[in-house]
This record gives sequence, structure tokens and C-alpha cells, in this order.
Amino acid sequence: MSYRHILVTVDFEEDNQLVIDKGINLAKSLDAKLSLVHVNQLLGEYGFTGLMDLSLVGLAAYPDLEELTQQLKTLASELDYDVAHTYVVNGDISYSLETPVKEAGIDLIICGHHHDFWSRVSPTVGGLVNTSSVDLLIVALIDK
Repeated sequence: MSYRHILVTVDFEEDNQLVIDKGINLAKSLDAKLSLVHVNQLLGEYGFTGLMDLSLVGLAAYPDLEELTQQLKTLASELDYDVAHTYVVNGDISYSLETPVKEAGIDLIICGHHHDFWSRVSPTVGGLVNTSSVDLLIVALIDK
């Protein structure tokens, strides 16, 4: 099986680099596109739910996106692989990734999963497993 477009979830935590590196290494080996997505809970305060392709959004309408956009652009520019798209997802990642998956032709989502109390209380990955229409690679992030 060969993947053509890989979507990597990014939370800007230090251990997330392992998830990003797995995405880059796999994309390199398959000559696949690589895109990044970040879940932003704060956009709900503006009444927005769903997906934004940051290249298409007028950031003045969402002032909190300016800093996030810069973080994603900086991260993308520092990677050892070209990033096709950067996305901001608001709300539940389980349902919000459906649009980029279909529109961008994503066929693999890579995300990290902590083995801690909060991940058991609110398992983001568990919801994604039940709703994703594409393959998932779940990277274990073990707290030291």
C-alpha cells in the first residue's frame, strides 16, 4: 500500500516532534505530500466550527489565528520536507477532519496519543478511530 497525502496532527508540545518526524519519514519514503493540522479550541468563541485552510482565510476576522498561523508557518519552514497545506481545526477532531481528507485527497492521518489520565477521560484518538474514513497511524507518546 502506498500513501499519497499524509496529514500530521500538531499540538506544539515538545513530544509532538516524534509525531511530525514519523510523518516526514513516511512521506519521504513514499514521495507523498505532507500537510499539518492543529486543533484550536478557542475559535469556538468566535462562532466558528470546522476547518480552515490558512492560505484562504482572512486573518483579520480571527485575531487569535495570526499567532497560530505564524507558528504553523514557522514550523512548516523548519521541517526537512515541503508542507502542502496547513489547517486549523476547531472543536472535535473526530469530525472536523472529514473535509480536508476529502478535499485534499488525504489517505493517512498521523496523530500522537498520550497514555495518561486526561487521555483516558477525553480520548481524542478513540473518537478519530471510530469516524475516520482513511487509515490512521497512532504514535504512542509515553510520559517519562
